[in-house]
Amino acid sequence: MIPFRLLNDASAAALRRCLSAARSAPAAAFVAVLVAVSVAGGIAGAAASAGEPRPQPVKLIFDTDMDTDCDDAGALALLHALADAGRVEILATMVSSHYPYSAPCVERINRYFRRPDLAIGVPKGKGAPIDRGSRYARPIAEKFPGQLKTNADAPDAAQLYRKILAAQADGETVIVTVGYLTNLRDLMASGPDEHSPLSGRDLVRRKVKHYVCMGGRYPEHLDPGVFGNLKPDPESALAVARDWPTTIYFCGLGDDVMTGEPLRSEGDDNPVRRIYELYLGRQPARPSWDQIATLFAIVGPEPYWQLRREGYNHIFPNGTNQWRAQPDDPRHVLIEWKPGARDRCRALIDRLMTHRPGKEVPPVPATE
Repeated sequence: MIPFRLLNDASAAALRRCLSAARSAPAAAFVAVLVAVSVAGGIAGAAASAGEPRPQPVKLIFDTDMDTDCDDAGALALLHALADAGRVEILATMVSSHYPYSAPCVERINRYFRRPDLAIGVPKGKGAPIDRGSRYARPIAEKFPGQLKTNADAPDAAQLYRKILAAQADGETVIVTVGYLTNLRDLMASGPDEHSPLSGRDLVRRKVKHYVCMGGRYPEHLDPGVFGNLKPDPESALAVARDWPTTIYFCGLGDDVMTGEPLRSEGDDNPVRRIYELYLGRQPARPSWDQIATLFAIVGPEPYWQLRREGYNHIFPNGTNQWRAQPDDPRHVLIEWKPGARDRCRALIDRLMTHRPGKEVPPVPATE
């Protein structure tokens, strides 16, 4: 008998119709049906013996500033590609910036990838200043269709985090930040509400599997004049590094992984292409800090990265940082390259960033 459970729904339904029709079919037609059945059975058998079952999608909340650099847009494109591949379930696309067009920009990218209803939350209290502006967020918000006009139209991120986390099973949600840590500070400071009787920190402890933070450079980054995700809101960075109750994977990789050039061949309807054009001008590519952290959050360390579990990430009051050997903090883990992995990772990132909705997604390493 054909193992229908190994076929997709459409194939299984079509096969059942063929078998039903074959009961009254002439002999030649019946033979043709048998051939089709045999082919389908062979395909199913190959699928069953191809190796491990397809990984369950990672339940993930993506948190971005989407204002001062274009790699946030590249990371969001990569995220949608992996969602189309069935590797991740996007629970929300949070925004950590107060820049008024950051949330609308995120919404426009979500809409291009056919997920216009993804939840978006923004900080409603203090956080990073907006004086650095954005080269692309407002032009994208004004050029492409969407519902959000400014950040003011989006709900409070901390409350949205609480609502989403409370609805998930214990210990299954992954969070990745590729922007400021403002929303996570606000989440941990939140109290019981209609969504959960737990404090914010206890809710995180119960619901979050781990957290991936794109922030800082390693082994140290002591120049306060060079911006990064920890410096615009250092108070939040300090609070999260100190008080977050589950594992934090810190990532500062990407300086030497230049991506984005293939986006130039994409269509005018692609907002990610336009973001890179607006940000880069005539430059061909940009480092991939945010894409690397996002990819790690979904696929895990293999085959590109190794983990340093000794030591901790010391964050100074101005948001600079230094990885120190002592005292050891088991919550803090540093992501490092495996030898020879950079080029392979770069190629995959470029392929995922140029994924078009409805098209086939390039092969992605299995989750460890």
